[in-house]
Amino acid sequence: MAELLEAAEAVISEIGYEAATMSAIADRAGAAIGSLYQFFPGKACITQALRTEYAKRFDRLFAPLARQAGKLNPETLASRLVDLTVEFAEAHPALPALLEAPKSTRAPLPMQKILRERFASVLLAQSRRLSKAEAARAGTATLHILKALNQLYTEIPGRERNRMVEEFKMVLLGYFQARLISERKRRSRQ
Repeated sequence: MAELLEAAEAVISEIGYEAATMSAIADRAGAAIGSLYQFFPGKACITQALRTEYAKRFDRLFAPLARQAGKLNPETLASRLVDLTVEFAEAHPALPALLEAPKSTRAPLPMQKILRERFASVLLAQSRRLSKAEAARAGTATLHILKALNQLYTEIPGRERNRMVEEFKMVLLGYFQARLISERKRRSRQ
């Protein structure tokens, strides 16, 4: 199955989701088309499996940051989150096409929940003042800011990318500062 997913990644990264075919994926894997269909009944299924694998890799990339976040200031945390997101985008060539694939190919809800919880744990480590519910909302917002970066990063020319990365660091830092400041004010009123 790993070889089939690697082949799907290569084909999708080269020609996009729409143009990719099960035959092209099987050919790239050096597998019979029947073998491919045995594991994946259609292009949407193999794409969902690839997106799920990407989500797992994304989560693993950020796992160490959850342990370090409490020792980082908000500026360093925002910078690390953005830098890791860029590192991920550069290491996964099929990402742009996968982001454009139909919603039906998204990673399953439990995997999406794991990612939201990962970012919530990062923010809880950063600010112990956040309640779990507040951290969950902030983690979801952070995840979607980083997803927007993934989308935009792959669309813009190389020399403009660095400027856009800096913009996203400012956006995320501004969000963190506003979120932490509003939390301090709310708690001080109680």
